[in-house]
Amino acid sequence: MKKLVLIAAVLVIAKSAFAQSKVVEYASLGPVIGFGNNWVSNMPGTNKFNASGFAGASLVYAKDAHWGYGAEALLSLEGYRVADAAGNIAAANPVYLRLPLHVYYFFGDYQSLVRPKVYLGPTFGLKLTESDRMASSDVLMSQNAGTFRTLDAGLNAGAGVNIRLKKAVWLNTDLGYYQGLVDAVKDGAGKYNTNQNLSVSAGILFGIK
Repeated sequence: MKKLVLIAAVLVIAKSAFAQSKVVEYASLGPVIGFGNNWVSNMPGTNKFNASGFAGASLVYAKDAHWGYGAEALLSLEGYRVADAAGNIAAANPVYLRLPLHVYYFFGDYQSLVRPKVYLGPTFGLKLTESDRMASSDVLMSQNAGTFRTLDAGLNAGAGVNIRLKKAVWLNTDLGYYQGLVDAVKDGAGKYNTNQNLSVSAGILFGIK
């Protein structure tokens, strides 16, 4: 009886390992970096270019030739930079831990050297820290100022190209847009302020089979 139980346990473990190997076979992992412009809706004054950037890791699973799923873990510098009627500029810059989730549609097939793609998915953010600056002195005025709320969420969409460098190694380039869906700023005027971002990114994905 003990032998039968042991054999059954071995079979279950072997089946599980086999299933996991099939998942890994279609998975890729690698670093990603990006740069862009971030702004916040309904802020008083005129939005100015606010350099934003992010870096982290990307994971893509694509068993189907055209459909795939992905997730990223990013440290992302965001915020806003606005000018009032007198030309004075104020800026607030939170750093988020971002978790974008993607559904991809790939054009071409596995043998293609260049594969265009489009993607869509939700994004979640956890604020880690924040700083405010005044352009009159361009000196850090406060840390963890609390202008931005702790949690953020929205939708991300974009398009890009995957270029196969060699077997199981891809260069990924993307143009992405993020639209926040929740009130991101503690606005005394009671307005609904959402994060928005337009960015370009590049990364390398390595097959992890």
